[in-house]
Amino acid sequence: MDADPHVQTEFEVEASLLINEGGVQCVPVVFARLRRKEDRIELGARPLLNGVRVAGLDPARAMQRGPGLVAFVLEDPMDVRLFRPGDMASLDSG
Repeated sequence: MDADPHVQTEFEVEASLLINEGGVQCVPVVFARLRRKEDRIELGARPLLNGVRVAGLDPARAMQRGPGLVAFVLEDPMDVRLFRPGDMASLDSG
């Protein structure tokens, strides 16, 4: 039996922010912690965080914010409003 190609990993949201990079450019970022420390984060071709498209990870921002955090960069800035501190989020690696 083949393994499921869509790996889901659970997170607890710490914050969701629009980070201004100067001018009118804002980056939508969700900071979250792994629910199980032994889980691995794998982004596939079409990763989704609670059904929201993820553009990538930002390890530098995560390290600046605090140890053990993951910084998800979302594709659509309006989607940051869907995440609140304490929410549970599921990453579908797609």
